[in-house]
Amino acid sequence: MTSSSTPSAPTPAQLCADLPDPTALGLVTSGSDACASVASAFTGRRLATIPASVPTDVHQAAGRARAAQQLWHTAPLSRRIGILRELRARFRAERALLYPALVHGCGLGSVDTVTELHLADRYFPACEAAARAHFRRYRLPRPHLSGRVVQRAAPAHAVVTSCTDDAHPLMSLLEGALPALLCGSAVITRLSARTAVAALRMAQHARAAGLPDGVWQFVLPQSGTATWALHALLAEHSDARAPQCCPATPHPEGETLAPPGLLVVRHDAAVPAAVRAAVPSCFGRAGRTCAAASLIAVHQSVWSPFESAFTRAALHYSAHPASRTALPVANAERGAAWAQAARACGARPVLGTPRGFAPRPDALWHPMVLAASSWDGAPIPAVPRAPLALLVRFTAWSEVLDLARHSNRHLGMFTRTRFSQFLPQFAGLPAEHITPNAAPRSGLSPRQALHALQHPAGPYG
Repeated sequence: MTSSSTPSAPTPAQLCADLPDPTALGLVTSGSDACASVASAFTGRRLATIPASVPTDVHQAAGRARAAQQLWHTAPLSRRIGILRELRARFRAERALLYPALVHGCGLGSVDTVTELHLADRYFPACEAAARAHFRRYRLPRPHLSGRVVQRAAPAHAVVTSCTDDAHPLMSLLEGALPALLCGSAVITRLSARTAVAALRMAQHARAAGLPDGVWQFVLPQSGTATWALHALLAEHSDARAPQCCPATPHPEGETLAPPGLLVVRHDAAVPAAVRAAVPSCFGRAGRTCAAASLIAVHQSVWSPFESAFTRAALHYSAHPASRTALPVANAERGAAWAQAARACGARPVLGTPRGFAPRPDALWHPMVLAASSWDGAPIPAVPRAPLALLVRFTAWSEVLDLARHSNRHLGMFTRTRFSQFLPQFAGLPAEHITPNAAPRSGLSPRQALHALQHPAGPYG
């Protein structure tokens, strides 16, 4: 995981001890007594108390961001890319400091943590390549310079806001900030108690890499109610929201439940391949990914072998210690309520029971699988972020299209039929990110993010 020159990983109690002053890292606080407590997701022991932001901090953050953006926007692309490269080098050299921050601070299991670090490492060069290709469009010939070309800065929003996802702490952090920074915008990122430590670690590396003060700032709500207030104020005082795959939008009454991701297993699908893809998609990061295929439509001809193989694979997955990711108690309660609602609509439990969502000392929950012989057209219960899966048997293709009306933008399909035949049938449905013969994939490519920043009317604007 690390080289011999990498410092040894700190203990959980030391995760925040060696961090510089959070205010120096861009965490906006007005000096009030509001604080957010950071505790280990696995042991429950308090790691640190970090100053929390209050609504008045948003005005201060927006003002600093606009002042800093005036100089940052005029910086050449080569300087921005140079800072990006230095940030990646520091990230790769000190992954040992980020590993426990993702485990204890965010509650990711070992497998999920390694996956998150790997995806984040690959995102840096992808951003650089996308930025070079994107800004090449703004190079204009200057006749008086003997055929030389001069780069013209692309228009960009002055201040954009982003948010972090507890299930994708590093990827959501980078996805919401790096493309906007390369475009010359200033970024204000809304953190959570679970992502604060990892985000401040990355902010520490960004400052050391040369990122100017005020260009990337952070606000940390004290509680769920404060999250909604800060979210509303950020939307009011910023120019746009950074394009992200499926950003978490807070709600005054609590977490907003999201439509499920859909995975379709047709009659001509390879059942073993579908099972291998479906299990980590449903239960990886405890089912908290934006592309979690919580709803699986299976054709009746392959229903029995798929159900049996999927149940065995889910048992094996939950029994592996490295795959265990901690789940907040509130999500567990929502998972139990979701299971009861699905059972009221005719689903039967295949693996696990609602009692399995009772809190355990290690803050872990086993997956739950429910199955329905058919779905009678009732709305699919909104799925909380929990390790849940609902198998629905279908006989006619129209049933799949009806289920797709209640799913989110991510859809995966296993079939041997030419995939182009199905694309026109999903026109007008929520599914716009369709993956053939694979589980739905989350994330927004840097190319799409850069395009959305310049064309706010696009699908991610």
